[in-house]
Amino acid sequence: MSIGPILPGRLPSTMLSERLKVSLNDNALELAKLQQQVSTGQKYTLASESPGAALRTIILQSTFERQQQYQTNINTSASLLTASEAALLGVGDALNQAKSLSLTGIGNTVTDAERLALADEIVSLRTQVLNIGNTEFRGQYLFSGSQTGVAPFEELANGQIVYRGDTHEIESYIGSQVLLPNNFDGITAFSASTPEVGDDINPALTLQTKISDLHSGRGLSQGSLTVTLDNGTPQTQTVDLSGAETVQDLKTLLEDAFAAGPLTLTVDIDPASQNGLRLTPSAGTVAVSNLAGSTLATDLGIASAAVAQVNGTDLDPGITLQTTLASLNGGTGIGTTLGKGLVINNGGKTETIDLSTANTIEDVFNLIRTLDPNLNLGINKSQNGLAISSRISGADFSIGENDSGTNAAGLGIATFSASTPLSELNYGRGVDVDSSNQLQIIRRDGSTIDIDLSGSVTVQDVIDKINDFETFDGTTLLADLNLGQGVPVGATTLDITRRDASVVNVNLAGDTTVQDVLDSINAVDPGNLVASIDPTTNAIQITDNSGAGPLSIASNVVSEALGLAVTEPGTNNAIPLQGNFIPIQLQATLNTTGNGLTIFDGSGTGQLEIPPIEIAFALGIAGVEAGNDPLVGLVGKEPNPLESKGVLSLLSRLETGLRNGNDQEIERIGVLIENEIGRMTRLRGDIGSRLKVLQEADNRLKDQEVELKDSISKEFEADLTEVIVEITQRQTAFEANLQVTSQALQLTLLSFL
Repeated sequence: MSIGPILPGRLPSTMLSERLKVSLNDNALELAKLQQQVSTGQKYTLASESPGAALRTIILQSTFERQQQYQTNINTSASLLTASEAALLGVGDALNQAKSLSLTGIGNTVTDAERLALADEIVSLRTQVLNIGNTEFRGQYLFSGSQTGVAPFEELANGQIVYRGDTHEIESYIGSQVLLPNNFDGITAFSASTPEVGDDINPALTLQTKISDLHSGRGLSQGSLTVTLDNGTPQTQTVDLSGAETVQDLKTLLEDAFAAGPLTLTVDIDPASQNGLRLTPSAGTVAVSNLAGSTLATDLGIASAAVAQVNGTDLDPGITLQTTLASLNGGTGIGTTLGKGLVINNGGKTETIDLSTANTIEDVFNLIRTLDPNLNLGINKSQNGLAISSRISGADFSIGENDSGTNAAGLGIATFSASTPLSELNYGRGVDVDSSNQLQIIRRDGSTIDIDLSGSVTVQDVIDKINDFETFDGTTLLADLNLGQGVPVGATTLDITRRDASVVNVNLAGDTTVQDVLDSINAVDPGNLVASIDPTTNAIQITDNSGAGPLSIASNVVSEALGLAVTEPGTNNAIPLQGNFIPIQLQATLNTTGNGLTIFDGSGTGQLEIPPIEIAFALGIAGVEAGNDPLVGLVGKEPNPLESKGVLSLLSRLETGLRNGNDQEIERIGVLIENEIGRMTRLRGDIGSRLKVLQEADNRLKDQEVELKDSISKEFEADLTEVIVEITQRQTAFEANLQVTSQALQLTLLSFL
């Protein structure tokens, strides 16, 4: 059946009405959107209108907001640094005035009254600098480190100044991943601490050592290495060590790789060096190599061709707060006198630190901090020693032993020892030992001797030259030993228990020299019982070949006087029984605190005196002994105290020098003030460099801000000219739409047919 053509006719009114309504709504909606764009300036109201543009806009706006925060940080940092620079400018002016006053105060042309007036001016300058150090800006102290709510400097009742802040920097982001400090702490700005004390104390490697602490705290890049055991049939394993956190983990992973055999591997710490790994196969050889692109075996110090045993190189573990005292100094600890501890002199206050309860570095720090909070305590930058300094300006600081202990030396923090260079003594002035001036000593018997110290480099050299004045050798009279107290060689014998457990009684009656004593002992069993003088310790030593037991000498007045009332701890025939040092009439040694020298003299019963010439002052031993006991000695002063070289300390020292009329001290401080002026200039230059970096970053951010705004505008902001034109067009279309609608919906007779 065919379909005829569609006959012309009219649309139903309902359909026409709906179509016109849709058209009107569309035009009205578009007009509303355009009007919204004009009122808000934005292209879109909802992200769904253009997801791509919305995402790009969000990213651009986030970047823009971050850039604005960077600019805020830059402005804040710049204001803080500018305020710091202005403050330090005042410090520089004070230093220049102090330099001028120090030059005025030297020499005979200035009277005592004038010096006192100059000292008063220095006090005024110090107060000025102290106030500058406590400068506040925007409600925070500029030079307190991160403790911005704490006044950094406090003047104590004795006129000394202590720093109360910390040494932390306050950093802010001035760009993506770019941090810049905006402050200088008081120690950096004012050099308000003494130099750090702390030598390398070589911590031993232990199974508990963390991998991250190896190589002075640098750690190593972990990964895999290859180990081959070979006893005719090679057995190779690639061992993944990436999960290891401690040396124990390394040991476990390496040993477990060969646990199934047939050959096994033992990993331990090299007992000889105590600082590297040792790999031992159950049989045959062991070889260790790096994988391609890795240096792990080399970094662990165990890369090796096939050998019977791999003895690793030094892994140099760094010191941490948890490092044990027993592991220091290659595993020998800090001496056997742990209970004696340390003596710390700081700002005229002396504290004895008992270390008997300490097991770790942190324990040591806690014990020190409890008794003296005015110290900086930490690990040095190399992570191989401690770093201890005083926060007090204008005072001496030193660390020594307590009662002839060894803890300060064991911790590497003794400020004075036999190895101290003479050039470091007396605040760095040194000791002039090569001039014509010799050390003069007025002995107890009234005689005067001059000792030539020329060529001496260390404190030990000075001690040796004094002690060599009366050398301990075979010719030394027994009456001169023990500082002139002698050796009572009457009826009492020297009772020696030999290695074979036999006891011999050596009669020393009639002996007058040290050689006589040696001869008397050597005559007992020639070639098997041998007495001699140890050239290193200047003490008598005895070797015995009679057996394998311990060698000992009973304690009595003779053995005590000869330093031989001892028992050898081991049973090795080749190691002699080592006697104790026997002081002779004139003797120099470190004092019991290790902070100076002590001079003994047994020549008579008078007072021991060292005239106050420059060389004696420099060594700290000028003076007269209060008593006349030859066993007490003349105890010298600390010749190597540490001091802050900062402006506050220098002003305090200069004031003291002026009040005492000490030209040498005034001259010394004048030189240090000149150095401090140079340091302050460099510090201000550092501030200028930071401000330049901030300015460059700010300019860069402003350029980027323009680009970001342009990009955001293109993606998100409406073009008002374009929108207004489109509104006009839409308005015309809307009006036309209304006109058509009104005409189309007019009611006629036909509407009802």
